[in-house]
Amino acid sequence: MGYGRTVDRVVGVGSRLLHIRSAKHNTVRDLEPYLDQSVDELFPAPEGRPQMAVRRNLVDRAFHTSTVTWPSLHEVLDPAYRVRHQGAYKRNLTAWGRWLRPEGRIRKTCIIYVHGWLEPGSWVEEATLFKHWSKVLDVDIVHVSLPFHGRRAPRNSLFSGEFFWTADLVRTVEGVRQAVCDTRTMMAWLREQGYERIGISGISLGGALTMITACVDDHPDFILPIIAHLKMSEAVERASILWRMKSDLEKWGIDATQRRAIFERLGIGRFRPVLAPERQLWIEAREDAYLEAHHVQEQWAEWGEPNLYWIEGGHMTFPLQVPKMTSRIGAFLDGLR
Repeated sequence: MGYGRTVDRVVGVGSRLLHIRSAKHNTVRDLEPYLDQSVDELFPAPEGRPQMAVRRNLVDRAFHTSTVTWPSLHEVLDPAYRVRHQGAYKRNLTAWGRWLRPEGRIRKTCIIYVHGWLEPGSWVEEATLFKHWSKVLDVDIVHVSLPFHGRRAPRNSLFSGEFFWTADLVRTVEGVRQAVCDTRTMMAWLREQGYERIGISGISLGGALTMITACVDDHPDFILPIIAHLKMSEAVERASILWRMKSDLEKWGIDATQRRAIFERLGIGRFRPVLAPERQLWIEAREDAYLEAHHVQEQWAEWGEPNLYWIEGGHMTFPLQVPKMTSRIGAFLDGLR
């Protein structure tokens, strides 16, 4: 067992100290509106154009960054959940992102980055990953916040993202739907700002959301999913970091066979891209203990064998590979027409 898989397993065990609360709502019986739907039905295009507010403080002006906020255009499917969505989760109704323009002007290409599960905000990537990307890649970057994370987390959350990926399956699916909606809204707005080419990237859960955007009609010009796949059922059953979700479902009598049936009917694992394989670059970890390599390879074959770059290590050790990843992304972008 390599160092990457070892680190992943240690983090998975350690996550038990974080997820100390069970999900309160068993919404399995309310999933019917989400089952057996097409891509367009489950992920409809955002309707209208919201008012986007762009704010810059003195530090932002010095570093050519801005904060963009807008009312989320997401519309929920389950009437019962809509009460929570508009009430207890009101903070989640405002979407926001960080817009980085290193040269102080709009470049040709912009990458929308969708962060991973449980991340608190944009500052970590701005100080590390984006700093490296901005030096090597000729791109601007917009970091979009996931629902229930950072400023969007309800006040009674114990930590960023606690309410996102849980056994409350209606809230989980609605969070995924809202994340994709908000990302597509940002993409449309960026096109209006004058960018010639817009791509989407993301890590882990953000990478899965990135893959979903390749399956809708208003898809990006390219995608860069990082350590991700769409085989959600396999992740729930095998990823130790998702133990709380699995445990809560089992407590409610939803066994492995029933869980697999639910995710099969949600259909996300069967989605197929509209975006051509040559406009995709997947970056995957050989020793990932959460999203195992053979499941990545299964989806890779199903998706027409897009560009695939394997990094050493596992899910949690990817920062060690950032320079190599960035070099490969640069070569990929240079080859796009």
